Amino acid sequence: MSKVPFKDLPFLVKAAVFVGFYLAWVMFEELVIDRTGLWRFMPFYKVGLFCVWDVFALVILGSGLVWVSLSPRSERTTCALRRSLRWCPACA
Repeated sequence: MSKVPFKDLPFLVKAAVFVGFYLAWVMFEELVIDRTGLWRFMPFYKVGLFCVWDVFALVILGSGLVWVSLSPRSERTTCALRRSLRWCPACA
């Protein structure tokens, strides 16, 4: 049995991984940040409510999973501008 790369998994599995990581963040918030009082040292943190830190966690987790899902640069096809000029700001 061979390993399946993350980029080849179905979208539903990727979404479940995202939800799992976000739930891990929420549990960390509840069990560590809220209970120990670390929220006093975190600007814009709201105890028990959706806040800037949750948005930050969503952005970091989402961009990390998108980055893992993308194929390596060597496997992507090059655009016409890059082929003609040997450089493209969108591909760089």
